[in-house]
Amino acid sequence: MDLDKNGQKSGNLTPETSPRLSDLPYPDCPYLLLDVRNHEDYDQCHIVSAFSYPVATLSRTMNPYTKEVLDYKNAPGKIIILYDEDERIASQAATTMCERGFENLFMLSGGLKVIAQKFPEGMTTGTIPVQCLPSPTATGGRKRQVLPQVSHPAEKKWRFTSDDLSKIQQQMENLLLPMDNSSRLSRMSMSSAQSSARSRQSDSARSQSSRPWK
Repeated sequence: MDLDKNGQKSGNLTPETSPRLSDLPYPDCPYLLLDVRNHEDYDQCHIVSAFSYPVATLSRTMNPYTKEVLDYKNAPGKIIILYDEDERIASQAATTMCERGFENLFMLSGGLKVIAQKFPEGMTTGTIPVQCLPSPTATGGRKRQVLPQVSHPAEKKWRFTSDDLSKIQQQMENLLLPMDNSSRLSRMSMSSAQSSARSRQSDSARSQSSRPWK
């Protein structure tokens, strides 16, 4: 048995039942993103364009790989990316697959927890699990009460919309802005210090030139 793109069991894939090009995230997509959590967690939330591929699938003695995985295994110009919530499951899956000859395998560092912190909107579909969300703190460093989370199931969403991309771009700019401001402030401080030093040197030179020679 194989898994279809929704993570459901299906028969062996044939040319008639193989995913159409329009079903894949993007034509000639350079990456295959695999969510190695269980089906229920995938159905609650996953990264847009990810396929469900539970780690238990690797334990099968027959057909442990989907057609997509086999198509991307060590293919030139292609990579396979694994992720879970926090790397614990993904690292096990990555170890097993590397031992079985996968050489173009990568793991998403930090998993959904990092995605939830850095890209809370646009990158995922569904409701991000509570355990992946940053711990909210009130002023003084004390944790404040977390309001109940309204859960929405993940959409069957294979491509990022223009709205998703706008949100991701905005969040990337927010992530880079503090660094830019810091760098800008550093440059301003350095420039100010250099100007002050030149001014002191100029004042000293004028003062010395006004003194009578001894």
